[in-house]
Amino acid sequence: MTAADIIAELPRLSPAELAQVEAKLRELTAPSMRRGSNPPRMHSPRLAHPEQSKDFNKQIVELPANAKL
Repeated sequence: MTAADIIAELPRLSPAELAQVEAKLRELTAPSMRRGSNPPRMHSPRLAHPEQSKDFNKQIVELPANAKL
C-alpha cells in the first residue's frame, strides 16, 4: 500500500479508527524515536584473535546530518 493509498482511505475511517491512526503517528514521531535524538554509537568488529588488533587502523568518519544509515 502506498502513502497515496493510505491518505485516500483516511476520509473513510470512523472517528475511533482515526484516533488509532493519530495515536500511532504520535508514537512514531515521539522525541525518543526521532533520528538524531540518541547519542552517536561507535561500532567495531569483534576479533577472533585480539592480538590481531594492532593490524587494524581506526578511522572516524563524520556523516552529514541528512545521511541515511
